[in-house]
Amino acid sequence: MRVLIVDDSPQVASTLEIALSHAGWETSCAHDAIRALELLSTLPAVDVIVTDLDMPRLDGYAFIAAIRAHPRASRSAVIVTSGSTAADAESLALAAGADLYFAKPYSPASVRQSMERLAGGHNGQVIS
Repeated sequence: MRVLIVDDSPQVASTLEIALSHAGWETSCAHDAIRALELLSTLPAVDVIVTDLDMPRLDGYAFIAAIRAHPRASRSAVIVTSGSTAADAESLALAAGADLYFAKPYSPASVRQSMERLAGGHNGQVIS
């Protein structure tokens, strides 16, 4: 299975990438949403996209909306991992089309387990 990790923090992206690679996932990383959209046009089908909300150039909410309209990525599961302190961040992310929401700090193992569950279908859960 293939996952695209989108986070402007190289350390956060790298930690998750290592955890997922060890579990057998094929990973690609982008450090902003604009680059991620470029990758989605060139990568083989992506099963899951893990994204932050607070990023430069294009925020996570707009990125999720772009994913849902993207011809090659619209069926990918979307998991948000965010340190946003906005009270409505979770509900806005889910309303934009995210399937799951993890508040930072989160366990990479929990994200991986949720990704494996999502591989069979989307369920719009909030996990903190």
